[in-house]
Amino acid sequence: MIPAKKEEPNATSLEIQEDVSRDAIATAFQDAMADHLRSHIPGTSINEETLLATDYLNQFHELVKLLEALPVDPSAFAADLKRWHAVDYEEHFDRAETGNNSLATAAYRRAPQRVRRQFDSAIARLQGEALRLVAAVGRSLDTSSDLEMACSGAASRLRVLIDDADAIANGYLPEGDSGKDATPNRITIDTLFRLRQR
Repeated sequence: MIPAKKEEPNATSLEIQEDVSRDAIATAFQDAMADHLRSHIPGTSINEETLLATDYLNQFHELVKLLEALPVDPSAFAADLKRWHAVDYEEHFDRAETGNNSLATAAYRRAPQRVRRQFDSAIARLQGEALRLVAAVGRSLDTSSDLEMACSGAASRLRVLIDDADAIANGYLPEGDSGKDATPNRITIDTLFRLRQR
């Protein structure tokens, strides 16, 4: 019986084993997936750089409009205010009636880490403050205190937080993001003004 010839590993396989770590392979795969997603983004509301869609913020814009309408006719809008609650990013796109729901969710999951970290933090602040302000305005409704002042203050505060999240989704990271991929872009008054004018 002739013993089976032992195959020598070729140079290519050794180079792959030695030079390519699992992390490098995972990073290359993630980059390829992000590039693939970006190829489908033109024509949608998703930012090609951050992979985030500002459509998510519509629920907070609607809350601001509700707060502006409430003092004019409290009986018509009080129930809407008390029912209001925020939904998270993926749930929002699961419910949305647009053709890009799955793409928006997939893109969000592939967003650059530094962007996701800043955006998720801004959204957590926005959701928490929105719930606090809704409760505070609800108390003004129940106690007949100065409803117009409470609604005006709440709407102004929400606009600032919405602008912060909107700026991040459009590629402007707040100061203090010192991660290895930190970008020199900063949120400035000019940036917020340009975003507001769109």
